[in-house]
Amino acid sequence: MQIKKKIMTSLIAVAGTASLAFGGYAVADKTVFHANIGISSAQQTPAPQSLTVDGTQLTASVTNSNPKDYQLDYNDSNNNRHATFEKQTFDDAQSASNALDYLGQQDGTADKLKNGHSATSQGTLGHVYTHWNQGNWSITTVTPSEAAGGPNPTSFASQVASQIKQSPLPSKDVNHGAIVLYSNNESELANTVKWQANNRVYQVASDQANLAIQLSHQAN
Repeated sequence: MQIKKKIMTSLIAVAGTASLAFGGYAVADKTVFHANIGISSAQQTPAPQSLTVDGTQLTASVTNSNPKDYQLDYNDSNNNRHATFEKQTFDDAQSASNALDYLGQQDGTADKLKNGHSATSQGTLGHVYTHWNQGNWSITTVTPSEAAGGPNPTSFASQVASQIKQSPLPSKDVNHGAIVLYSNNESELANTVKWQANNRVYQVASDQANLAIQLSHQAN
């Protein structure tokens, strides 16, 4: 199945047992402008300079300053990285689209999310993948199977859909977007939100699903 081929390449071992927790964010004011020279701060990008999650402030630092292919790291006060924001520039829109891993309608068991969206679920290797399309976005949530102690897959997907409604995803000049979110916090930056704007692809990666959504929302 297509969803397994696309998602299995990014599947990592689930670390920790903390469930997705929503809310708790505050974002610093930022000025957005474009520069023709190297990126020196988040103010030259659509991303925020800092944000606070569950009482912990994360601050952006530039780790790749190329204006066509830059990267920001979001670290806490102990210099632990919790998220990244990246921009990649491709030769053309088709190349950018190929890098997105956008998924259309998928086969699987039919589900209905609390907001009324229709979804499908597939189980493999102890995980359940729940997928739906929302506008020009492809959204996939990943939970450990209930037999392995994971949460109800439809409930988690409904929580994600609810937060996306509260914190809308980027929309300006967006061709398509693709999201993969895990129900448990990750030791690696496994949660991803990617979107294509012509020949550019932006990506947020984080160790928590709610952080990935909120950081993407603030880059809208």
